[in-house]
Amino acid sequence: MTQPKSKTSTFAKVTIFFAISFLVGVGLCGLDYALGAHGIGKDGGEFTVGPLDGLSLAMMILSAIGLVVTTFLWILVAATRSFSSKEAEPQKLFEDKDETKPHDQQ
Repeated sequence: MTQPKSKTSTFAKVTIFFAISFLVGVGLCGLDYALGAHGIGKDGGEFTVGPLDGLSLAMMILSAIGLVVTTFLWILVAATRSFSSKEAEPQKLFEDKDETKPHDQQ
C-alpha cells in the first residue's frame, strides 16, 4: 500500500520547525533566568551568566535567522509560481442570462 502524499508545503513544515525551535530557545532563556534566581550560575551582579545562556541564545539566533530566510523563500516561491502559471479561463459564478428578454417588463 502506498501512503497518500501530504498536501502541506515543505516551507510550512520548515517554518513550523524554526518557530518551535525559537520558542524552545525562549523557554530555555526563561529556565536560565529561573535557575539564576535560585543561585545556580549566579555571580552576584544584576545581569548574570547562567548555565543555559549560550545554548538558549544560539538557539534563538539560529532559529530566528531560519524563520526569516524560510519565510522570505516561501513568499518568493509563491510569487514566482503565481506569475509563471498559465492564466486559466475565468470561472463563471452565475449562468448567462438570455439576452433576448428585456430587463424591465412593466
